[in-house]
Amino acid sequence: MFEYKLPVWKKEISAKKLSIFFTVAYILCVVPMLIMAFYNFPSADDFSMPNWPHRCFVETGNVFLSIIKAVEKAGYVYQVDEGYFFSILLTTLAPAAYGEQFYFIGTFLVLGMLTFGVCFFFDALFVKVFKADKYLANTAAMITLIMCTQFIGDTETRVEAFYWYSGAINYTFTFGMAFFWLGLLIGCVYDEDAGKRKRMFIWACIWGVCMGGANFMTALELAICSVLLLIIIFLEKKNVIKLYDADDRMSKSFRQLYIPAICNLVGFVILLIAPGNYVRKESTNGYPPVKAVLISLYSTFDVIINKMMRWETLVFLLLLVPIFWKMGKNIKYRFRHPFVFTVFAYAMISANMTPVYFGTGDMGSGRVRALPWMEFVILAALNIFYVTIWIRQYLEENYGLKSKGSEDDFSGASVSVVMTLLLLFVFGSVLCIKPDYHYYSVTSCLYDLVSGTAAGYKAENKERLKVLHDSSIKKVVFKEHQYKPEILYHFDIGDGPVDWAYSFTLGYYDKDEIVIEKIER
Repeated sequence: MFEYKLPVWKKEISAKKLSIFFTVAYILCVVPMLIMAFYNFPSADDFSMPNWPHRCFVETGNVFLSIIKAVEKAGYVYQVDEGYFFSILLTTLAPAAYGEQFYFIGTFLVLGMLTFGVCFFFDALFVKVFKADKYLANTAAMITLIMCTQFIGDTETRVEAFYWYSGAINYTFTFGMAFFWLGLLIGCVYDEDAGKRKRMFIWACIWGVCMGGANFMTALELAICSVLLLIIIFLEKKNVIKLYDADDRMSKSFRQLYIPAICNLVGFVILLIAPGNYVRKESTNGYPPVKAVLISLYSTFDVIINKMMRWETLVFLLLLVPIFWKMGKNIKYRFRHPFVFTVFAYAMISANMTPVYFGTGDMGSGRVRALPWMEFVILAALNIFYVTIWIRQYLEENYGLKSKGSEDDFSGASVSVVMTLLLLFVFGSVLCIKPDYHYYSVTSCLYDLVSGTAAGYKAENKERLKVLHDSSIKKVVFKEHQYKPEILYHFDIGDGPVDWAYSFTLGYYDKDEIVIEKIER
């Protein structure tokens, strides 16, 4: 047999430096996505949902009156089509209603809220609850966000998750806001500043009602969390369970969380009783409730793990192991039920898809695939956290495991693991990007920017706008788009009344007819 030694990184790296590295990596991934937003253009529901405020602004130039019209439109949609009142309001308040040049704001809002929500939640959970290092918490958040935003392979899912305003603000924005709300609940108990706790409590109540009226996928999951929270509060009052390492002030604050939980459930009930839900249900072919639940449990494997997850997700999930291992050094709470937590995480991912199967019967649209994907990534990260800490504590308690290295720095062995996984990621990415420049979200943006596809798409839309804004032209003929950036292009205006977005576009620009001439290829 041979005797040998593998090279090991000998220099220790601080948690702060690792946090900076992954923060820069995430920023470098997101910046091209934000730049790409400036080349974007409205489509489909972007012409129907904000059409009332848009026409009001065109006719009066009064922003305040147009906002009132947006509220009126949201109320109308609540009555005749959909019940998620908060998401509807966000959709009717589209920036492009006041000028197509403001359409880019949607992507900034969506990516901003997703980033803020996940970071806020991770900081609340890891730093405030478990007293972990803030740099380790930030590193975990950055790795998770990279997976959420970059590792979506399906083009339609990327478009509707980040660039199509009507889909992205309805689903991705409120998804990020959901984690912000959960972080607020944690802060109401664990934040040391009394004034800050009061402000968080007030906002938790306000946003609780709003999030009850988010899209059905997000609203259902938060309703589940609220019900579980109420049950836990009841059991805590009966001394069946107790809040770990909590003083009287924390216990009192925890018991008061029943108020924002009830606020959230009130919003959810308002969503459920909307007349529009029953109108819409008549035109869809969803599954019965029990079957929808069963299909959702299956689809977590089929849609998410089998079809959406790729090799790079596994590499990045493994990157979290040394991060959480290091984090576990100072965590005093004992983790004892990894199987139960894994089942809970799986059930929550499945619950995210249940409203879709109940309502429409499939996961066909990109925006509804984006949410369970991002939830899978976040809950997979939390599951790795739980299992990693459980293994560490088990080895410490039963085998006397002692960590080597300094209190603040990663050991050479841990750094070697991180470096190996990063090198594997780089090597695999080169092999995948070479035949498919659209493999990652950031590479898709860079390719369309460098190749001129994005600029060409913007120029074509600019020419179209000259005609669309000309009130003297009622019958319009456009050539089909020659440039179609993969991460931006959603739908064209359409070439006749059979297109569901066609009539809305006519009303939006006050035209009698719009014809799209197809390009012979």
